[in-house]
Amino acid sequence: SNNEIQAEPPELHFSGFELGKEYFKLLKLINISSEVINIHIIPTQTKHFQTTYTKKYRLIPGLAYTLKVAFRPDEWRYFYDCVRVHCRGEENLLIPLHGYPVIDDLCIPSHVDLSAVPIGHSVQHVLPLRCSCPIDFQFQVYVVEQHEAFSIRPLSGVIPANGQTQLTVTFSPVQYETCQLTIQLVVSQFNTKPFLCSITGSSVPHLTLR
Repeated sequence: SNNEIQAEPPELHFSGFELGKEYFKLLKLINISSEVINIHIIPTQTKHFQTTYTKKYRLIPGLAYTLKVAFRPDEWRYFYDCVRVHCRGEENLLIPLHGYPVIDDLCIPSHVDLSAVPIGHSVQHVLPLRCSCPIDFQFQVYVVEQHEAFSIRPLSGVIPANGQTQLTVTFSPVQYETCQLTIQLVVSQFNTKPFLCSITGSSVPHLTLR
């Protein structure tokens, strides 16, 4: 925003889509000044984003233009465009528009409790990574809290298009204790948020494998 116009929201995200479908979002350009103003809106420039609105000659304080933005993806990729607003005597305003595929299938638990394991033995836990999009996504695993009794593989790789891979956590206790491994999974999609997962394992005396 500048001293005259505030954009709500400041940018638009079309996260996740299907080809051939049309998606809509609303963008408001609010007059936050104390004066009646006249602004010039330069709409989107690419064929994938279309902008429509009702032109007002002047915008009184507190009122807004409401723009309807349509997004029509035709490929599995990232799309970008923007809406520009020219204000007299003020910085021009730029509102970014993003469209991108996302993985909706990732169900990473925030915490996993493993059953107690005798010293000298190991147990494995699998975290499946699934993708229903027809494109690959790279992933990276960062160990936030390490413990010698835990190992995890792989630390990087690819979640295949319309397929799955997996992370394998191995717990091999070397003494009687409760210990924890915390990992952060990052997927190579735009505007991604990391997944945090803590795995807890333990070993106690007089324990035998069932």
